[in-house]
Amino acid sequence: MIKKDFIYVGIILLLIFLAIFYLQKNQQRPQPQEAPITAYDADREKYDWNITEVATNLEVPWDMALAPNKDIFITERPGRLKILTKNGEVKTVASLPQVASVGESGLTGLALHPDFSKNGYIYLYYTYRKSGGIFNRVSRFIYKNTQISDETIILDQLPGGVIHNGGRLRFGPDKKLWVLTGDGAKPDTAQNMESLGGKVLRINDNGSVPSDNPVKGSLIYSLGHRNPQGLDFHPLTEEILVTEHGETAHDEINLIKPKANYGWPIVKKCFSDNPQYASPILCSEEQTYAPSGSAFIGSKIWRLRDSFFFAGLRGQLLERLEIINGQVTARETVVKDQYGRLRGVLADPKEGVLYVSTSNRDGRGNPKTGDDKILKIQPKLVN
Repeated sequence: MIKKDFIYVGIILLLIFLAIFYLQKNQQRPQPQEAPITAYDADREKYDWNITEVATNLEVPWDMALAPNKDIFITERPGRLKILTKNGEVKTVASLPQVASVGESGLTGLALHPDFSKNGYIYLYYTYRKSGGIFNRVSRFIYKNTQISDETIILDQLPGGVIHNGGRLRFGPDKKLWVLTGDGAKPDTAQNMESLGGKVLRINDNGSVPSDNPVKGSLIYSLGHRNPQGLDFHPLTEEILVTEHGETAHDEINLIKPKANYGWPIVKKCFSDNPQYASPILCSEEQTYAPSGSAFIGSKIWRLRDSFFFAGLRGQLLERLEIINGQVTARETVVKDQYGRLRGVLADPKEGVLYVSTSNRDGRGNPKTGDDKILKIQPKLVN
């Protein structure tokens, strides 16, 4: 009996020894660490904005385009094409006598061909008179030796008017030329598929119809637009964003889809219960922005890679929208009531900066000394 008791005691002591050994060994093992933070550190960065004046004494600078050598082409609505050189000089390239500048009409849109450094092609959107009427057209010129020549009309007799001329030109990632047209103050043209007024157009660089357009044989990409004035493409997703003037406030930021109908003049206040009409991703509601030029700043600054900026005329603002998955996920007012009416927005995505033009000499602003101006807006890291 005593022998068995010794055996039981031995087993118990052995188990206690093994338990102590296991605990000591386990304490020496490295403990698991907390999972690392997966968010990009860059997404936590915050930016302020440095604003400098890089050109002054212009007259209604409407659009801008960045040349490969960093010169900036500028259209002035009265009919002048200028250059702001990388050295800060403003030079006149051409004065176009064929331009009719009345009210909101004149020399407006501007785009450089994707192969501009090789072919020198520069595209201009302007208003002209014919047989007592007002029309808009897109013409291609050749830029050489600081002059333009050899006008080739590639899109003609677009509806025009004293107001609602649209006018923005941009080459997209697809190397097609995208053109915004207004309704020319004739609202029904926006719903008329036989008219190019009140539309977003997609054309080949020679004016012909791309074979892969959503409506076979037509330049029309979307319809139902009142007076669209800003256009750019998301640098990562290539989504198409367009700014548009509402009738009374109710300005819109639209994500453009092929064959989509944005409702004007049937839908007057952004939204409709009818699913056949596309809704904006942002509506100003009772505020008035009068949004004009717009641009994505690019992905050089990772925190700002989804940032879409638009200028407001009556709103006198520059607004930043963060666009993710086709939705506005954040917004910020960068400029408000400092420089008056703001119209053009140009991005230099390689540098991560913006250029914004004022429009205080357009008959609706209050010009100050030095107006109109080009502002350089540069993000500044604050943390």
